[in-house]
Amino acid sequence: MYSSRRTSDPAVRVLSVAICLVLILVLLTAKVSLADSVTTTVSVGANPEGVAFDPTNGYLYVANSGSGTVSVIDGSTNTVVTAVTVGSGPDSIAFDPTNGYLYVANFGSGTVSVIEGSTNTVVTNVTVGTNPEGVAFDPTNGYLYVANFGSGTVSVIESSTNTVVTNVTVGVYPIRIAFDSTNGHLYVANEGSGTVSVIEGSTNTVVTNVTVGTNPEGVAFDPTNGYLYVANKGSGTVSVIEGSTNTVVTNVTVGSEPYAVTFDSANGDVYVTNSYSRSVSVISGSTNTVVATVAVGIGPDGVAFDSTNECVYVANYSSDTVSVITPSSSTSTSSTTPTTSKTPSTSSKSSTTSTTTSTSSTSGSSGIPEFPYQYVVAIAFILLLSASYLVVRRNMPRRGDHSHDGSATA
Repeated sequence: MYSSRRTSDPAVRVLSVAICLVLILVLLTAKVSLADSVTTTVSVGANPEGVAFDPTNGYLYVANSGSGTVSVIDGSTNTVVTAVTVGSGPDSIAFDPTNGYLYVANFGSGTVSVIEGSTNTVVTNVTVGTNPEGVAFDPTNGYLYVANFGSGTVSVIESSTNTVVTNVTVGVYPIRIAFDSTNGHLYVANEGSGTVSVIEGSTNTVVTNVTVGTNPEGVAFDPTNGYLYVANKGSGTVSVIEGSTNTVVTNVTVGSEPYAVTFDSANGDVYVTNSYSRSVSVISGSTNTVVATVAVGIGPDGVAFDSTNECVYVANYSSDTVSVITPSSSTSTSSTTPTTSKTPSTSSKSSTTSTTTSTSSTSGSSGIPEFPYQYVVAIAFILLLSASYLVVRRNMPRRGDHSHDGSATA
């Protein structure tokens, strides 16, 4: 009878529940360690925007629009090895593997600075249209394509001579470009038109315009599925374009003010910076769904994948830093959106970004919410204390209990 009463003891049941909660917490914490997370943060120049990777030297190049420089990060150590002075308001960067040059679009100068990757020095400056922003390289024809935000054109640079061979008229406020290696087309996001202009690389003419979301900004190509991913800043979505038909097949909801996009060839995921959310949405290329959200710095802008160390580099415009994300081997985590505090802007260059003084964690974040853990820990701790107290009280001898007072029994 005594044994039966003990197994049904409420204190023991409470203790069991508390232990279960602690075990669940441990399992969830283990799951966090498997998710995408920021492993380090690198300080760069003022207002970093575009990022590009040079696989020949293993360096990341970060355009600092506020400093007029390009920070060069050694991917093996994640330290800045030098800063290269370029034009005014450098925005985007593209790498040309045929000559080993980095091409930097200078928004304020109306030029493209050409950096020699082996020496990290500027070898020339190419005059293009008004307010150049995006840059992309077409390896099939050896041309660089530069989106001129203020001109509504795309300047085509012959990389062997570093001269402009033609200008292609596109939509209103062209801002970013991506090359589709499957069909040989260039995709230009027109922020003011809500469209993507498709340029035929062999003729340098626009073959069609694809309607996407509001204020499209970044665009990237996924060679594994043949899709183009377009970040719509005003819609909070990413439009997925089928490259073979140039039609939108779906729209993926991400964070607030998505800005830039890159493809991770190691895990097949697409990384989207959300400038107002201080986060990066991770989209699975196989399902076109958000599988994780990673908290980064303030005003994340440009993003690039380093195929050597398989990390993703995010330029934080208002933090003057670059967050280095180490992707997980598995991206089956759920998505969340962290608290945000960056003031939205009406156009890419027309207003000054303002931020609040609130702080948030920028490392070790992943697709699993951080917020509920605080409650789980607190509740589990309280339950453990309460259950332990009840168990101790239950086992304490009571007054008048002759089995413990040393007296004999008849």
